[in-house]
Amino acid sequence: MSHSTVRQALFALTALYGLVIAVLAMLDVAALGLVASVGAVLIGLGWGCAGRFARRPQN
Repeated sequence: MSHSTVRQALFALTALYGLVIAVLAMLDVAALGLVASVGAVLIGLGWGCAGRFARRPQN
């Protein structure tokens, strides 16, 4: 899997995560804080790992 594919997938997951949180907020779900916290940590770890292992240009 190429780095651009991983970044595109992470972007799509981030957008989907935002939509899920918005829907849960509109439905007034009691566990919204827990879902938002866990999702944010997982998405953040995904972006962090994608940035950490990205190829840097060689000078």
